[in-house]
Amino acid sequence: MNINERLLEIQREWIKSCGADEIAKEVRLSRPFSFAVTKEYVKNQNKVMVIGQEARDFGEYADNWPLIDVQHFNEDYVSIQLGYRAPHDEVKYNSSPFWKFFRELKKREMEPVWNNVDKFHLVKEIDHQTKKTESLRAEQERVFSAPYGPDSKSILIREVETVAPDIIVFLTGPYYHETMALALGISDKELCAQKPNKSVPCQDITKISGLGIPTFWSYHPAYLNRIKKIDHTVNIIHNTNLARR
Repeated sequence: MNINERLLEIQREWIKSCGADEIAKEVRLSRPFSFAVTKEYVKNQNKVMVIGQEARDFGEYADNWPLIDVQHFNEDYVSIQLGYRAPHDEVKYNSSPFWKFFRELKKREMEPVWNNVDKFHLVKEIDHQTKKTESLRAEQERVFSAPYGPDSKSILIREVETVAPDIIVFLTGPYYHETMALALGISDKELCAQKPNKSVPCQDITKISGLGIPTFWSYHPAYLNRIKKIDHTVNIIHNTNLARR
């Protein structure tokens, strides 16, 4: 079993454990984000897991988009944004600050992979043809980010253990602290004491994360771009990577 096959197995177990089928009957839940790694990530010695908030526009839970196809889409998306594959009709080049952050990591000889702290989002219908991505409510995050199984680990912890990144950076900003704390299995109060702010836009949360690897918490790159701190944040990660060698 390769890494992506194992990640898919983990996600299927998690979806069953958290009762997503039943929750999707009560709220308009999206298709789940399915984490995947690229072959470039697997062979690189400088691996960075970039954890965003949630994916956008993933359709509705009942849509006919098999989980394995979602995973293939995500792997393809990252490969295209990093220049390993050519854009095509389904995946275009994305010039957003989020993907600029990835490319800046790559320029510094690090290999980023895309994950999200929330695997689902809510779907809001604007009109018959337009649907909008909305963040999960706290009550849903408490279910989806919670530890499960006999070893009591969240899906995020299982993913980290499976792909073994050298560095992790949360690009979630200060408002996703509750779902982060649940996923990491740490105190929300302790995590909130380390929130990023404009003066310190990239916080080192290694000591409290419990992951045993360098871990950072920063803003979404759209905000980092507005305050001109993308390079600053990437350089912190780059210097940490150089120091760990």
